Amino acid sequence: MNVGTTPPPKLLQALRYVLRPLVRLLLDHNLTFPAMEELLKRVYVDVADKDFALPDKAQTDSRISVLTGVHRKDVKRLRESGEEPLSLARGNRVSLQSQLLAKWLGEHAYLDEHNYPLPLPRLAQQDGTPSFEQMVNAVSKDVRPRVFLDEWLHTGLVHLDDDDLLHLNVQALLQSPAQEEKLDFFGRNIHDHLAAVVSNLEGRSKPYMDRCVFYHGLTPAQVRQLNQKAEELSMTALLEVNRAARKMIEQNRTAMPGDESAPQRIHFGFYFYHDTDSQSSGPDAD
Repeated sequence: MNVGTTPPPKLLQALRYVLRPLVRLLLDHNLTFPAMEELLKRVYVDVADKDFALPDKAQTDSRISVLTGVHRKDVKRLRESGEEPLSLARGNRVSLQSQLLAKWLGEHAYLDEHNYPLPLPRLAQQDGTPSFEQMVNAVSKDVRPRVFLDEWLHTGLVHLDDDDLLHLNVQALLQSPAQEEKLDFFGRNIHDHLAAVVSNLEGRSKPYMDRCVFYHGLTPAQVRQLNQKAEELSMTALLEVNRAARKMIEQNRTAMPGDESAPQRIHFGFYFYHDTDSQSSGPDAD
């Protein structure tokens, strides 16, 4: 931490640019500056408390106040409030629907010879072959398969043929999920992408992968073509990484104990964005 130094102007420009879409979201949900000020105090205190403690020394209210600029009385109040630190990046917050989709898209038993999701019988089979009902029960005993079936049929994520086989509509995975799930993905995705970028800026560990391409001067038709190509390529890559990760998870469940290291999580994703050239094109633009 660079104590007492003036933030680089380039950092302030970048932060101003990064915050613009976030402030749009906040205003759209009637979250005013006073409300966000309280939230920011809590996040500042939580990060300073957990990430900037000195080795072998207890973190104090006074030191957190010096680090963050938050008044010591507020630091004391927030630390004693007993509220859980803010976090959306925990593995146990992955929805049952996401777990179920990952299983259908990633485990060998549910894939054909081309690694494409197999049509599944709606009900459990006497011979034990994979079925939608069996797959749901393998993920959770608390939610009946019919609940997922009705919801997925309603949203078009699956369709049922005349032989009572369920087909997964892979393209429907690109459509917008429910608002609550979109907000959960928003927190998870932006947190992890920012965490990777910040770690790369700090340069304290091996850089995380963070790649992108950007062009100006394209026509709307060309943007649509590139968007379609990006969707196709990204879905292929996501399915491939998903299959590899599911295979590793299966191996870990059957492997003999021996790896004493802490369990790790990964996050791999894509995005595609377009805008008019007449609007601000980066942190240097006014």
